Amino acid sequence: MGRITANQPIIVGERMFPDLGRGDKSLFWLDRWAGNRPLNELFPNLYAIESEKRCRVLDRYKLNQGNIEWFWGSSNDLSTDAVKEEWAECLALVSRVSIRQTPDVWRWKMEDKLVDFQVSLVREELDDISLVNETKVLNWLHWIPKKVNCFPWRVVLDRIATKEALQIRRLQLTSVNCVMCNGELESVNHLLITCEWAQQIWSVVFQWMKIQLPRYILSVVQLLEFIDSYKGEKKFKRAVYTVVAATCWIIWRMRNEVIFKNKSPTLVKAIGDIKSTSFSWVYNRSGLLDMSWDLWRSFSL
Repeated sequence: MGRITANQPIIVGERMFPDLGRGDKSLFWLDRWAGNRPLNELFPNLYAIESEKRCRVLDRYKLNQGNIEWFWGSSNDLSTDAVKEEWAECLALVSRVSIRQTPDVWRWKMEDKLVDFQVSLVREELDDISLVNETKVLNWLHWIPKKVNCFPWRVVLDRIATKEALQIRRLQLTSVNCVMCNGELESVNHLLITCEWAQQIWSVVFQWMKIQLPRYILSVVQLLEFIDSYKGEKKFKRAVYTVVAATCWIIWRMRNEVIFKNKSPTLVKAIGDIKSTSFSWVYNRSGLLDMSWDLWRSFSL
C-alpha cells in the first residue's frame, strides 16, 4: 500500500464507490454509481425538487419482462421544460448502467487497483498520516468549552461555512462579499484576520493583553504560530490562547448575527463580549482561584 502524506489526504468521495448490483445499498442521488460524479451534482435542478433525497437506486426502477424501466419517483412533479429536459438527460445516463440481481458491493481504490472496502484499510492509511502542519499550532485547552475548542480546528482546516466555502460547494448566493466590510470575498482568513473590522478588534484585544501584534499576520495559522512562539509563563500563554479562541468565536458569531438577525455590530460590543466571555471560561474552568474580574479586565495574571 502506498503511503499517504499530509500533502496527499484521503479523499473518500474519490476513492470509495459502489460496484452496482441491484442497487440495494447505493443512493440514487448521492453515490457515484453512474458517471464520475453523483447525480445530485450532475442534475442539481432535479435534486432540488426531489422529495426523497436519500432514495436507493433500487427504488427508482422496476423490472418489466426482464427489462429495466427507470421512473421519476418523487412526489414533486416535473413541472417545467427545464427539469423535464434534465430528467431526459438523467435517464440517458442511468440507462447505460448495467443492473445485476446481486447485492451492491463497496469498492476502495488503492493506487492502481480496486479492492473490497474494509474499514481496516482506511485505518491503516490514517495511521500513516502525519498531522497537517497547520494543526500543530492548535491546542485542546480545557479552559475553553468543547464547541469553541473545535472551532479553531475547523477554521485552520477551512471547514466553516464562509461565503467562499459555500461558493465552492456550488450554493447560490446573492453576494460572496464579506458582510462586515462588503469589500472582499469572505474567506476564513479575510473574515477573521484581514477584514478591517477584524483588524480593529485584534488591535484592541492585543493592546488589552499588552502584546504587540506584528503587521505580517495575514492568516489564522500565522496568528496561532505567533502565540505559540510567544515567550511567557504557561498560565499566561493559556490565557492568551483562550482570548484568541474567544475572539475568533465572537467575530464568527457577530458575522452570523448580521446575516441571520440583521444586527449591526459595534466595536465596543465585540470587545466587551470577548472580555466577558473569555473571563467566564477562565473563571469557571481554569482552576485559578485568585482570578477576579478586576484582574482579568487589566489582564494581570
